[in-house]
Amino acid sequence: MSEPEYQPLSPETPAWGEVALLPWDSEVFGFPVATFRANDASAISRNLPEVSDALQSWAAANDVELIGCSIAATEPRWRFCLPQLGFLYVDSTLIYSLPKLQRTKFPRRYQLRPATLADQESVERIAEQSFETGRYHADPFFPRALAQRRFRRWLTQAFESLSLTSRVFVLGEPGAATAFSHSYVHGDEAHITIGGVDAALHRRGLGPAIFVGTFAALQELGVRRAHSKVSVGNPGAMNCAAFGGARFSSPEHVYHWHAANARHLLKAKSIPR
Repeated sequence: MSEPEYQPLSPETPAWGEVALLPWDSEVFGFPVATFRANDASAISRNLPEVSDALQSWAAANDVELIGCSIAATEPRWRFCLPQLGFLYVDSTLIYSLPKLQRTKFPRRYQLRPATLADQESVERIAEQSFETGRYHADPFFPRALAQRRFRRWLTQAFESLSLTSRVFVLGEPGAATAFSHSYVHGDEAHITIGGVDAALHRRGLGPAIFVGTFAALQELGVRRAHSKVSVGNPGAMNCAAFGGARFSSPEHVYHWHAANARHLLKAKSIPR
C-alpha cells in the first residue's frame, strides 16, 4: 500500500499543517480522497478563514472530495477549530496493545488456522458484509457500498501477498471460513489490521474467538508485542481485546471534510433518517 506523500498546506506558513492524497483509498473509491495532518492548533485557530481557504483551494486543485483528519483527543482546541474549517466529527479511536504476549496464557479452545486461497472468497465476503464501524462507515455522507468495498479490497490484497509478513488466520472449514483476522508480522512485533465474523454468526461467541485466537496464533509465531487500532463505536471489539489482556492508549478523534461540489458523496437530503 502506498504511503501518503505529505506537503505543506501553505508553503509560506508550515504551521497550518500538511496534506496528502491517499492513493490506495482513492483507487478503491474511484475518486480522490486525502488526509490533513494538523500539528499546531494555536496557529490554525488564529487564522481560521485563511486556513479554510487554503484547504478548499488545495482540494479543488486536486479534485479531492473528502479530507480526513485524526487528532489527539487530549487537545480540546481541535474540537473548536476543526468544525470551523468545515470538518465533521465522525469517529474516535484507541490503540490497543499486548506488550507481553509471550507471557500470556490463552484458552486453547480458541485456535485459528492459516488461511489458504480456498478461503479467499468467504473471507472477502465477511469483510464486505460484517462491518458497521470505522471512519468511512461512520460518515453519514459517505456511500456505504464504497466503505464495504474498501474492506473487501483490503482482504483481496492480503491474499495476493500472503507471506511470513502478511498473515491471514481463519476459523471454519477450508473454503467456508466463519471468521478471520489479518496481521503484518515484523520480527517479534505484529500489527493486527482487521478482523471480522460472518454477519450471520455475530451472536455465537466468535468475537472473542477471533481476537484471542489471533493473539494465540501470533504468540506461536514468536511475536512478543501486538497492537491494533479500534473504533470506540465498536464496544464489542474493545471488550474482546480487553478479554485477551489488551491495554488501551492514544485516544484520537477523527474528522472528515467534504467538498461542497462532491459528485460521489451523499447529499444531506439523501442521508437515511
